[in-house]
Amino acid sequence: MVGPMSGVDGVRSVLVRLRTRSGLSADRLRSTEVDVEPVLELPIVRQVVRTTGASAPEAAVEAIRVMAGQLGTTDLVVVDVVLSLGIIEERFAGTPGLADLYAADVGERRRLLVDRWAELHDLLGESRPPKPPTVRTLRLALEAESLNKLAELCVGSSVLDATAAEADHSRPTVTVIGSAVMDFIFLVDHLPTASSAAPTDVFEESPGGKGLNHAIASARLGMDVHLVAAVGDDDRGRQLLDYLVAEGVRINLIKMTAGRNPVVAVFLLRNGGSANVPWMNAAEVRLDPLDVSASGVRAVLESTDAVVLTFEAQAEVVSSALDSIGNQARKPLVVVRPSPALPNPQVLYEHFSKIDYLIGTQAELRDLLPSAKRDITVEELAQSLLTLGVHGVCITEEFGCLIRSEYIQANIAQFPAAMRDTPGAREAFSAALILKLLEKNRKIDERDLKWATAAMAASQSYGGVADSMPAQEQVDRVVGIPGARTS
Repeated sequence: MVGPMSGVDGVRSVLVRLRTRSGLSADRLRSTEVDVEPVLELPIVRQVVRTTGASAPEAAVEAIRVMAGQLGTTDLVVVDVVLSLGIIEERFAGTPGLADLYAADVGERRRLLVDRWAELHDLLGESRPPKPPTVRTLRLALEAESLNKLAELCVGSSVLDATAAEADHSRPTVTVIGSAVMDFIFLVDHLPTASSAAPTDVFEESPGGKGLNHAIASARLGMDVHLVAAVGDDDRGRQLLDYLVAEGVRINLIKMTAGRNPVVAVFLLRNGGSANVPWMNAAEVRLDPLDVSASGVRAVLESTDAVVLTFEAQAEVVSSALDSIGNQARKPLVVVRPSPALPNPQVLYEHFSKIDYLIGTQAELRDLLPSAKRDITVEELAQSLLTLGVHGVCITEEFGCLIRSEYIQANIAQFPAAMRDTPGAREAFSAALILKLLEKNRKIDERDLKWATAAMAASQSYGGVADSMPAQEQVDRVVGIPGARTS
């Protein structure tokens, strides 16, 4: 760390002053005469408030407990007992005498901490702890060092470090890393050219973004879904969180930042197809590589069954996520939606061997090969990407699919459809394919591919993309349409 971080002194001062008496608690933060604003205004605290609805004092205690849990053993022992956080008692419930550590008087807490120094370290897996301090050394030196480290963590960590991992492993679990935007949808007969107009009387504002759409598609198919994204702290950002909660998507890994939420103007053509004009406000609302390495995100990535990455995040974020997944003992299914195009996709080639499936249109996948000739065939395109190390390629066009992978090679014809293509079709396909891959231990057959392809036709809509994502019974109905076939 180079130089002091802004805000650490204020947070440390609050923690030092609140260690007296009964320690840190929501009631103490509400009633103390100490100026606690440096703690209540921490980004990690605001993150907990926004995503859980807790009051600022309750969120502050929760965030500080989570951050304290990431300290080294000795520092954790010191701050837990001195601030009376109750972390050790919670971790080792049923161990006799641990509740005594959190006495109402800080002097008594210090005495017990010194007396049980070796025992507490041993509980936490530290068999050779440092020499026990005296109460005086603890009060005058050790506490200050440990509280300073806690303050640095609270100020310098990703806001996602303050979130706890949670999942329902009775269902397939999926983690999506992408964006959550508000779509401004215009239904037009044609796209305007320079100095012309394309009037419309159909306009809709609806949740969107490839990450959000994929999360909704996965949740509607019955999977347990985390979305890792950034949203703005404005009315649209809060509407997106409410929408995701209503759809059953977990939002504890969504980063809320000061700034206006991204929006995308979506021009839908009546006969299918679309054109987008995105304003992503990346200067204020974005994921950073630090967010992907946050403890809550790491814990979810280590336990999830499948990970979906879109290129809406920075290349550095995608690279960091793939690198983290590649180092895990338990590797999830990894699916990449390579859209929007990256200016320099070659930076990700070293990670291609960690990708189980690339899913996109010919144009999206061709953008991954800047040196390839523009008239490359679909077979050449798929083979080129497989040669770079990916394990499977799905090319989806106009509700049909071509797949080339280690396990299966097939062409699935499109289902009867009123439109040529719609935004979100590939997210619907990808979510359906993931469900089948997880159900079949990755050994899918043409019937599974046909079902996933049917999800695209089931997603046809002139309205909000996320709202058009189908449930399983809707996909089943499309599969049962007369004339559906494979080729």
